[in-house]
Amino acid sequence: MKLSLLDSCDFTAEASRICRTVLPSGVRILSEEIPGAPSVAIAASVAVGSRDESDGTFGATHFLEHLLFKGTPTRTARDISVAFDSVGGSSNAATAKEYTSYYARVMNSALPLALDVILDMFTSAKIEQHDFDLEKTVILEELAMGEDDPEDLAHEALATALLPDHELGRPIGGTKETILAVTREQVVEHYKKHYVPENLVVTAAGGVSHEKLVALVEQELAKVGWLEAKCDPSPRRSQEPFVLPETRKFANLNHDFAQANLLFGYQSMRGMDPDRYALGLMTNILGGGMSSRLYQEIREERGLAYSTYAYQQGYSDAGYFGLYAGTNPENAELVIQLMKSGLESIADHGVSQAEFDLALGSLTGGLALRYESSLARMNRLLAAEIGSGEFLSTAQILDRFNQVEISSIQAVAAKVAAGRSSLVAVGPDLQALEQLA
Repeated sequence: MKLSLLDSCDFTAEASRICRTVLPSGVRILSEEIPGAPSVAIAASVAVGSRDESDGTFGATHFLEHLLFKGTPTRTARDISVAFDSVGGSSNAATAKEYTSYYARVMNSALPLALDVILDMFTSAKIEQHDFDLEKTVILEELAMGEDDPEDLAHEALATALLPDHELGRPIGGTKETILAVTREQVVEHYKKHYVPENLVVTAAGGVSHEKLVALVEQELAKVGWLEAKCDPSPRRSQEPFVLPETRKFANLNHDFAQANLLFGYQSMRGMDPDRYALGLMTNILGGGMSSRLYQEIREERGLAYSTYAYQQGYSDAGYFGLYAGTNPENAELVIQLMKSGLESIADHGVSQAEFDLALGSLTGGLALRYESSLARMNRLLAAEIGSGEFLSTAQILDRFNQVEISSIQAVAAKVAAGRSSLVAVGPDLQALEQLA
């Protein structure tokens, strides 16, 4: 049975208990109670990412991720670190293009502590000038580290090339120029605008009862007056596809790297597109593992690359599909042709039953193993809440994959191959590859 997050509570086929509560202030609380689990993953998240930044504040969302760990009126940065270390837990944060999340994983008895610290960070960050200046230096080092990673550079460049002048085409962390330009006042304004009750989503999975979780959240939010407001939750981001812009056909980032890092990408479908399950299977067949077509032909049969793969990146209203390989510059032209022909072959001729069955087994088996993790289950709740509002259990997701027909693989490959494309080449003097774009 499909469980909508509009329902308040139900049990899945996996015997875990899924619950959702909306407080009068608009705060949303979701949990998946897993019987017998010794630990719990907990997060405070906001459906605001780098795509929601305005001109002049690019990079502010990621900046906040750093600054929320620097202290509150009642805790120093060291106090925050010590709190999690004292119970053997782990904590971290993630900034994406459509959300930001602060999370931890602790033993069940440490949930009150973890929730106290995370919600204190979320609601009461100090963001002092000294910390702002310090973290600006740290972020610049983080960006410099990315500049030294040719694969990262290629992925960032592909997003920009496929979605030029669009909010989804910007790098999540900003650039050196935007980080140097943004001010503490702008970051504080960004924080005050978005870190409000109606945007807060608390998710937990593991050995936690929903009733206890709600009581703990209310207890913590009462300290900062977040229970007094009366507000509806912020509406979910639109899932309607937008009209995609023209791509930049070719981008050459000339760096003195030993390899040519190549990405051939296509404008593709949004994250919740009905064809996403067929697309997942097609991606697996083409470049999802050591038995995939790209890996077998480019690496195993020809020895042209150590790493090659295919992937799909989906957002609420757009997405793109990429083919990657790192190879000797003298082999770059051949590798690009092999990647393109790999997709076109599926689009023109489909796949064999053996390939289809192998991909189905690989994906469904991988999903079953993935959702043994409480952190993965927690993130599944978050994705459902800030995305479509529909929660699917592991069994339901597996059923969706099992319903895909083999003919759909060819159809979805043809749909991707028909999209506008871009070629990104990172490495020494690869401008001649523009003819292949």
